[in-house]
Amino acid sequence: MSKRFLFAGVFALLVGGCATSAETERRAQVHDQRARQAAAYEDYDRAADEKREALKLHAKAAQERSDEYSTDTSAPPPAPPPADYVPPPPPAAP
Repeated sequence: MSKRFLFAGVFALLVGGCATSAETERRAQVHDQRARQAAAYEDYDRAADEKREALKLHAKAAQERSDEYSTDTSAPPPAPPPADYVPPPPPAAP
């Protein structure tokens, strides 16, 4: 019986997966919005709680974004093409 629960838990983690940085950032923005609404209604305790959660999620999204870029195995983008014209020389000093 316990093996079934263990398997179900592992399966739930694999299927659910980890949120991407974009999803985490979206959740942080929702908490920011809730904090602003609570502050507008002068519910400062709730506003502080929501802001704290938003800051935590912003930091988590930044870490996820860093991890996503560090594990990216694709080649870096190509360099921009060279300029088609030569810029004019600077004006002469009087």
